[in-house]
Amino acid sequence: MILGNSCFFIALLLVALMAGLFFSFSVAVTRGLKKLDDKSYLWAMQKINKAILNPVFLLCFIGAPLLLIGTTMIRFFEDRWLFMWMLVTTLVYTGGVFMVTMFCNVPLNNYLDRQRIDTLDPETAEAVRSRFEIPWNRYNHIRTLFSILALGMMFYSGIR
Repeated sequence: MILGNSCFFIALLLVALMAGLFFSFSVAVTRGLKKLDDKSYLWAMQKINKAILNPVFLLCFIGAPLLLIGTTMIRFFEDRWLFMWMLVTTLVYTGGVFMVTMFCNVPLNNYLDRQRIDTLDPETAEAVRSRFEIPWNRYNHIRTLFSILALGMMFYSGIR
């Protein structure tokens, strides 16, 4: 039970950190960046996308689904109800956060990274921004909702 509770607590912490990051982008960062002109926006997002790839972020981003999976496996041997609840929570988080990031946001980040912003004319900069900003924000809102849902599910199972 100690191992299961320890994994659960660390997973909860990492999911909460990720939910807070996505929430911050949804309600503040992208709203502030929206006010920038096209080239400034593209440049800022390029810099953010590079800066976020650091050990602390990667530990949280990769650690959350791994610890959710580990907690789910441990709960299988401890409590069937908690196992089922953690299985659903893990699927919600992994599908709605990790997979959306890997298959939606990361390809958009890679697209943006390939752009040589200083060489873009105003019309092309506007097109690049439109191709990036609208879907990236949509997928970030999805990550935000699913991470908050998973966090709520974890709180519920923790107080049950």
